[in-house]
Amino acid sequence: MKTKAAWLREQQEHVWFAALVNLVVMCTLLLVFRPTFETNDDVAIALFVNGARGTYDAHLVYSNYLLGLVLSGLYQFSDQIPWYSLAQYVVLFLSFTSIFHVIVRRLKSASATWLAIIVTWIFAYEGYIRIQYTKTAGIASAAGILVLLYAVEQKKTERSRIFCGLGYLLSCTGFMYREQQFLAELALMSGVGVFLLTEGMEKKSGEVIRRLRRGIMIFGVLAIAIVCLHMADWYAYRSPQWQDYLEYNELRTELVDFGFPDYLKNKAAYKELGINRTAFQLYRGWNYADTEKFTPEVMRSLIALKKPRAVDLQLLKGFFREVPGRLLQRISFCCLLLVLLYCLCCGRPAKSAVITRIYEILLGFALYLVLYHSGRYLFNRVDVGLFLAVLLVLLWTVPPEKNMVKAPIGCLLFGAVAVLSAISWKDSWRSKSTPALERMYNARSILEEVASDTEHLYVAKAGTISVSAGYGVFDTMPYGIARNIFTLGGWQAFTAEYCDLMREYGLTNPYRNLSENDKLYLIDRDIKSTMKYIHKYYDKSARAVLISEYPSYNVYQITSG
Repeated sequence: MKTKAAWLREQQEHVWFAALVNLVVMCTLLLVFRPTFETNDDVAIALFVNGARGTYDAHLVYSNYLLGLVLSGLYQFSDQIPWYSLAQYVVLFLSFTSIFHVIVRRLKSASATWLAIIVTWIFAYEGYIRIQYTKTAGIASAAGILVLLYAVEQKKTERSRIFCGLGYLLSCTGFMYREQQFLAELALMSGVGVFLLTEGMEKKSGEVIRRLRRGIMIFGVLAIAIVCLHMADWYAYRSPQWQDYLEYNELRTELVDFGFPDYLKNKAAYKELGINRTAFQLYRGWNYADTEKFTPEVMRSLIALKKPRAVDLQLLKGFFREVPGRLLQRISFCCLLLVLLYCLCCGRPAKSAVITRIYEILLGFALYLVLYHSGRYLFNRVDVGLFLAVLLVLLWTVPPEKNMVKAPIGCLLFGAVAVLSAISWKDSWRSKSTPALERMYNARSILEEVASDTEHLYVAKAGTISVSAGYGVFDTMPYGIARNIFTLGGWQAFTAEYCDLMREYGLTNPYRNLSENDKLYLIDRDIKSTMKYIHKYYDKSARAVLISEYPSYNVYQITSG
């Protein structure tokens, strides 16, 4: 007769057990913490598909067009359901369930379940509570590639075909959410491929050939699917209008996201381009929607002033001086270190494990050094997926027969990790969310007031009115709630949807038109700098007339004379 422990070990290897554990983790996290969007990018993307701008547009710019088609179709079916957030929750749930299932089935030890629970708890918080589409892309990609690599290791069975189907689904979904993140995850997860091949060499001679052949077949199918998805997305942006936008956005990104050339060091060049300090501060502050002054030609000239960062000893010194200490403040990175420590405590590793661990650590370091060199480092939404991929590769190298953590110790370890992490996440506790909810409801009431004034187009400066401030993860936005708001910056500015809005209100250049078009109102928190800019470049006699006052900003009408 089987003991309870033996029965439980058998059940742990079933999919239903992994799904149940993840369901409990997700519900616990949602009960303790209030989910929010980590950045305003998700709301900006949702505005394309959910009808809040008066249209259902599948062009998501940073996510795949086919994903946009699915989401816009769901919102047209019913805009009373937060499809954008729910879709990410479904993807995340499938991803964490798959990761948990593979870890437990592969390690086959008493420690596997506790280790899988700890990993799930840490990264599920990042996924479920601090929603961000790039992070979702990283988690889904890592999970999908892990499942496919697990299928490579298995023999051809009905179960392996199911694994392949799930792996393709998650991998392609991760690719559709953020292509660049998928590629980074694929590179890091290659460490498992290194392990499979080196381990195969240590076994019978035919094993490495079998794994190589099966891997080429499985990932060949994935490559074909990814190419098809990429081509479908490319085809959706083939129009001249979208091509112009993509060129504009690429130039804008190089300056706004990666930094403008220093103003004082390049003062003469800025003067030649017609950009004084006021204009420089406006553009750098995401208020660059001047179609006459901040043109693609001007942006190219500014980019040419930027000196590429040298790859030298100073770069390495700067990296080690700044990055490690700040990474140690991330719970997800500490979880990665915990797994690394676990791997080191599992006794003398096989040669394949040593090679894989060295390969993965060096690859992870090289990738992050590239991010540091480019200036796009220490972004939590990117790092979470990268840490998860490295962690999964390290776990793969643990010998299945090792049994390092007994059940009581595992329970205590998880309890300690759960308490310490929850304390570090205290800002997200539901018990402390009342002020945040009050701010959200106030922002929503302002949005509703602005939306009711359909006669005017509200030109908004960065840091003023924001749809992301008024609606949460599970809130539905009324149709057209942001229909008459035009922001002076952000990656969504000058998309096809915004250009249609500009034509409707006779807008060609916001800064010039503000004093010429009585249909335009300006939402501003620093009216002096805006008026100084308008006086300098467009209308010396312009003046600001206060229309409405709000706690953080005001609404003005700019008149001439």
